[in-house]
Amino acid sequence: MMKVSLVGLSGCGKTSIYSTTLGGMTPSEVEHLGPTVMYEVKSHNYLGLQISLWDFGGQEEYRKNYLETPKLLANTNLLIFILDLHNPEDYDKADSYFNDVYTSIKKSGGSPTVFIFYHKFDTEKYPEDKLNQNLTRAKELPTVKKLKPRSFVTSIFRQEELSEIFRQLLISDFDELKKGVEQAQEYLLKLKSKIIVSDVNGNVVTHNIKGFATGIQLREDLRDYILACNVLRENFLSSESAFFTAQSDKKDLKLHIFNYVLSVLIMQDEGAPTDPKEDIDNLLKEMKIFSDLIIDASKET
Repeated sequence: MMKVSLVGLSGCGKTSIYSTTLGGMTPSEVEHLGPTVMYEVKSHNYLGLQISLWDFGGQEEYRKNYLETPKLLANTNLLIFILDLHNPEDYDKADSYFNDVYTSIKKSGGSPTVFIFYHKFDTEKYPEDKLNQNLTRAKELPTVKKLKPRSFVTSIFRQEELSEIFRQLLISDFDELKKGVEQAQEYLLKLKSKIIVSDVNGNVVTHNIKGFATGIQLREDLRDYILACNVLRENFLSSESAFFTAQSDKKDLKLHIFNYVLSVLIMQDEGAPTDPKEDIDNLLKEMKIFSDLIIDASKET
């Protein structure tokens, strides 16, 4: 089980980040989310890895409770600190909390991989020149300079970019998986067909569809289709891998499931450019190898 802890002051955007990536929501849908009460734990299976994501509410009384109850933060594998670029007046408070959280985890014997999101870098309600000033100042905070965490400038309004960052972080400790994702991305850039690579739970790994931005989670109808095919694979075909196809007058859909964990969805519109069979076959061979890597990585957690 991999424990991911999202921490930061109240209102910094922790729950919105989760909701627009692993939660499958759009930025407009999270606009009126209320503050997290104490903490929330969400469990996910991503590429065969069991993820436990802890969303720690940032109100002052909760922050004090976390630090006085070290077991809550203990065993954190990935520590993601969220800093609100719209709220520079609280930078010192946020930096002190960042240091306290990291110190608490270390005292409990943990050794987390640390990241910081410089969040809300969006100009809908905030001037860009001021954002850049705030970002420059944020990078000079004492705990940031001490820990030197890997950093990302983020916004829920750049949903695909934010989702890609999250995908990277979830496999950051698995070099072979990272190489597999990179190779899949390289293949997809060369192909004309619309292709989505995901796990069988509908968590997106990579794709080549312009304008596709649904967070890490596929939209519900595609998730349901993959789930239904996977149930058929398991209960009716009794095989680890399977191939399904669906056709209409205007669309052609092919779904490949490998090693019961990875799905490759290929969608072809009528009249759209097609790819040579050899190129598709080469992609599928690589995805079969990638699925083997997923199985190996899941045994390590």
